[in-house]
Amino acid sequence: MRELENCIERACSSGEGGAIHAHHLPPTLQTAEVSGTLARQSLKEALDAYEKDLVQDALKSARGNRAKAARLLHTTERILGYAVRKHGIDTERFR
Repeated sequence: MRELENCIERACSSGEGGAIHAHHLPPTLQTAEVSGTLARQSLKEALDAYEKDLVQDALKSARGNRAKAARLLHTTERILGYAVRKHGIDTERFR
């Protein structure tokens, strides 16, 4: 407990902007094994899930308009269409 208190005090004194970031903490507190945030899926699965979330968020913001969603993601309608098909996203539900 004392070690954690010292880490937080050091992070507060060295932190800028009133926020503590991971780089302010010692490496032992930054590892996934110690923090319990070890990935439970492959990199490909994680990237696919992230891509699907990004596409769905853009479609929500664009109310299902693929052209506008593609612009929000700084990509083309064609690439967005590939992602929509790949993830089986129904764009009509965002209208």
